[in-house]
Amino acid sequence: MYYQIEGRMNMKTLTFDEEGLTVGKQSYPIDDIENLKIASAPLFATYGILTFHSGGKDISVAFPRSAIDKLRRAMHDFEHEQMMRKKAAEKAAAQVSPVVRDTSTDSAQPVQDVPTQSVSACATAAEQPVTQPVRYMDPYEEVKKLKELLDMGIVTEAEFQKKKKELLQL
Repeated sequence: MYYQIEGRMNMKTLTFDEEGLTVGKQSYPIDDIENLKIASAPLFATYGILTFHSGGKDISVAFPRSAIDKLRRAMHDFEHEQMMRKKAAEKAAAQVSPVVRDTSTDSAQPVQDVPTQSVSACATAAEQPVTQPVRYMDPYEEVKKLKELLDMGIVTEAEFQKKKKELLQL
C-alpha cells in the first residue's frame, strides 16, 4: 500500500504506507493513528479536511478536494492494514502460553492447571453455531450502497452490474 496525495498551495503532501501516515515532514506510526476520517469536504470547495488522533492530539490536515476519491481508497487500505496488524498481534498473543519460571530448579511450570473437563466444555460451546437475527435487506438500499463503493473505486463496473442484477433479481 502506498498512496501520495500532493498538496496544493500551502497544503502539505499526505503519504499513506504500511508504516504510517506522513503529513509534510511529520510522520505518524500506523499503530498510533485513531479515528481517521474526512471531517469536511464540501462538494464545491477547493479543499477538504482530514482528521485523526495520534499521540494524544487531534490533528486536522487540509487536502485538495479533487483528490477525495484517492484519499478514500488510501484510508480504506490504511484501516485494513491496521486491522490486519491488530489481528496478527492478537493471534500472536493468544499463542503465547503464560509460564512461570522457577529459578531454583530452572524449570518452567504452567501458571494454572485447567481441568480437562472445562477445556472440552469450552471447545463444545465454541463449536455451537452463532445465529444472527434475520433482517430484511432492501435491495434498492443495497444497490445504493454498492453504487457508493463503485464511485469510490472499491468495486469495478462489472462487479457492480453483476451484484445489481442479483439484488434486483433481473
